[in-house]
Amino acid sequence: MAKGYKTGGRQKGTPNKSNPIKGILINHSAEYFSKRLQTDAISGGAREIQRARLVQETDGTIRKVIDTVPLTDSNGFPLNLSDFEADMLALDPAERMSAELKILEFHTPRMKSQDINMEVNMGPRTIEDTLKALCGCGEEDEDE
Repeated sequence: MAKGYKTGGRQKGTPNKSNPIKGILINHSAEYFSKRLQTDAISGGAREIQRARLVQETDGTIRKVIDTVPLTDSNGFPLNLSDFEADMLALDPAERMSAELKILEFHTPRMKSQDINMEVNMGPRTIEDTLKALCGCGEEDEDE
C-alpha cells in the first residue's frame, strides 16, 4: 500500500465471482446425499440394487454370485434413503468399510507426531542441593 491508499486488487466488499461449475457440483452433491424414495425411474416400482458375493462350491471352486436386492421395507414400499446410502448397501462389507474410512479422512484431522525433549541439564547436584531447592531455601541461607 502506498501512502495508506489501496492501489490495486479488488475493492473492499466486492463479492466473489460466481462459478457455474461449482454450483452444479454443490447441487449434485446435495441431491446425492438427500433422502428420497428409492423408486425406479422407468418402472415406477421400488429400485433394486445388485450386490456381489463370493460362493464356494462343494468341489472347492469359488465363484461370484450377483444378487438383486429390492430397496423396500417389510410391507413392500420403497425405502426412504439417499442415493449414497443405497450405493453403500450395494457394496460388500470390506468395500463398504474401505469407503467409510476414505470418507472419514475428510472429516477427521490427521494427528501429527510430537517430539518432546525431556532432558534436563542442571549439572551435578547433591542431595542437599536438591532438598534445599524443594523446600524453598535458596543459596542466600548459606551466606548467613
